[in-house]
Amino acid sequence: MTEEERARQNAEDRQDAEPTQEPQGVSPSPDAEAAAPLTPEVAPDEEAEVYCPRCGAGMQADQRYCTACGWDAEKPDEAPPKHRVPPQSPRQLGPPSNANRLTALLLAFFVGWLGAHRFYVNRPLSGLVWLITLGFLGIGVIYDLVLIATGEFRDGEERRLVYWQ
Repeated sequence: MTEEERARQNAEDRQDAEPTQEPQGVSPSPDAEAAAPLTPEVAPDEEAEVYCPRCGAGMQADQRYCTACGWDAEKPDEAPPKHRVPPQSPRQLGPPSNANRLTALLLAFFVGWLGAHRFYVNRPLSGLVWLITLGFLGIGVIYDLVLIATGEFRDGEERRLVYWQ
């Protein structure tokens, strides 16, 4: 008999048992208190808690699935349902750029205020803006350095710079 079946049987036995009533006006003897079980009484309408045989998490006796591991009480020998894998984000799709990421990073670091890294990745219009504004007074250069280092910088065809060499 499995633990779940024992728990259900115990819950049914508690519901079937008639409550004992003591006569009114008579106090229970000290021996009767010592003989009484130390387990708390469970109301008949309250469900007994059982434990998942796979992970040990508490669950209700009438619960089919364990909320912690997904164990199925009706099919105990099967594996738990697998977690869904999220779909790939759009930035992970598409071919990477042929431009070298390390070269773009070095160009941005040394002559980024001239927009050399943007000319290198075939973005001439933004490279011209960088040249005229001196890399947005350095703030745009710092922004581009972070984008290149994290792999989010894109070339003229909107492909990410991935390859370091």
